[in-house]
Amino acid sequence: MFRFDFRDKSLIPGIFGTDNMDYLERLCPVLEQERIHPSGVVRLRDAAFCEERGIVQLSSLAEHTALKENEDYKRLGHRFGMDGDVIRNGLAAFPTCTAVEYGQKVLLLGKTDKGDKALEDFLNDLTRHFFDGIRKPEELRFHEVAPLDAKYRAEIGNCKTVSPAILRYGICTKRCDMAPTLRNFNRLRNLQPMSAPLTKEQERIVSSLVGLPDNVQFQNVEMKVRTPAKRKGQGINI
Repeated sequence: MFRFDFRDKSLIPGIFGTDNMDYLERLCPVLEQERIHPSGVVRLRDAAFCEERGIVQLSSLAEHTALKENEDYKRLGHRFGMDGDVIRNGLAAFPTCTAVEYGQKVLLLGKTDKGDKALEDFLNDLTRHFFDGIRKPEELRFHEVAPLDAKYRAEIGNCKTVSPAILRYGICTKRCDMAPTLRNFNRLRNLQPMSAPLTKEQERIVSSLVGLPDNVQFQNVEMKVRTPAKRKGQGINI
């Protein structure tokens, strides 16, 4: 469910009493001409749950990441929405795709075997360099996006790098903190369908963090040995 805010409501295409299968075809040119983007995107299953439970639509409590922490949603969520296999096999009336946001980089992934492989390779690379001390974005975010443009949806394919603007057409489904803690490392590994074995260095780091509080960050300090300057006529033994 998309919310659009129009300054001039006369521009909104009418909804007929019978067949509205071409509504997007009538709506999208107006949105493009007026440069209007969604001010809110909600899963229909989430909207139905919020309506039933009296949760204000588009509020912070109605966000998908917040609903996933709601005990009633976890218990009753299966009543709202279609089977996942229908969505994956492209049989949904309005198919979505996965967008992975990591800093300024956004990967758009189709729900295909090749799309899954591209995501696996991406997560493997993040895991491999998780403790290397290089400055990283604070979060890894997963979104379900539903581009309105039918031609664009058809050209998505398996995997492509896209503009962050695509996130306007989706909802955030998962956030992963990337601070170098053992808990975050394990959460990242749990996202991988097939986790790669730990390297010797990762085993050493994990061993050093086991038993410490979950929020303790690994400090990758490069050890450097300072050699005293050699004075004239003076030898140095190292």
